Amino acid sequence: MPKIVDHEERRRRLGAAACAVLSRVGAAGTTVRAVAGEAGMPLATAQHYLPTRESMVRAAMAHLVDRVLMRARALPVGATALDTLRMAVLQVVPLDEERTVESRVWLVLTTEALVDEQIAGVMRANADDLRGNLVRLVDLARRDGSVAADLDVSRAAGDLATLLDGITVRLLYAALSPAEARTEIEAHLARLAAPTPGPAGPGRR
Repeated sequence: MPKIVDHEERRRRLGAAACAVLSRVGAAGTTVRAVAGEAGMPLATAQHYLPTRESMVRAAMAHLVDRVLMRARALPVGATALDTLRMAVLQVVPLDEERTVESRVWLVLTTEALVDEQIAGVMRANADDLRGNLVRLVDLARRDGSVAADLDVSRAAGDLATLLDGITVRLLYAALSPAEARTEIEAHLARLAAPTPGPAGPGRR
């Protein structure tokens, strides 16, 4: 009986292996041979699925995105959309070992994107996806009244994406502690929050 090959499972294994190699040795040491060894696959099998450098990058990014989406789906719904946004953005920055490995891969690929247009294209698409998700979450918060009604949703999402990129880099080289990162994120979200009505003044009802 012919052996049934699970192609998606192989791609997932190779994506995870590409991330592990990128995180450990950087882009220069990430070869199909190294990824095949990490995945425990024959070189010829890995070459079939990852025939080019771009395909290795795409596999690594797909693995990162899958990990982020899996965590996002497991998040509870917050009391307000702003609470949900808070939980979502805290899943993006490297506050534990798993996310630190993912962020190291992101930073390695970001550096490579400066000199490799194919990688730059992959990174731009990933950044667009992140910003699109932030736009959706910020807009939900505007609709439920947990952020200011006149908030520019697109600009707020862009500012938040920029903040998260900066916090991620500073966390990776220990210029920022996890507690400080949380404080910066909380301060930023507090500036987005809808103003709380003050007590009624004299003569008001």
